[in-house]
Amino acid sequence: MLLACGGLYVMPSRPRRALPWGATDIQEQDSDSRVGSDFQRCLRARIAESDFDGYAERLALTHTYSTEDSDLPLSWTSCNELWWNPPDSLTGARFEHENGDVYFAMAAFHNEYVYFVAFGW
Repeated sequence: MLLACGGLYVMPSRPRRALPWGATDIQEQDSDSRVGSDFQRCLRARIAESDFDGYAERLALTHTYSTEDSDLPLSWTSCNELWWNPPDSLTGARFEHENGDVYFAMAAFHNEYVYFVAFGW
């Protein structure tokens, strides 16, 4: 039992497991408040642009951001990492939100990299 529980601790995150097999230069940051349910996860990985749609589908990011979504609290939040350089715009990013708008996940392809962020409160 202990071995099984220990394996869960080292299991890669869901956005990391969803990456295509050939992904390289994978960077990930995970932070939480340790109080309540606030958290943020940022991931960047080099993938082929043709792999982006499949990545978004595996993460159930079914909506494509447009100006009509500007009232949603989505942003390329700061991950305080030198490698975090997402696109300036949200236009075209794939996203999903659930639980009464207390969880958001978003991904975009930019300059040969996929950028993924998820946050909840």
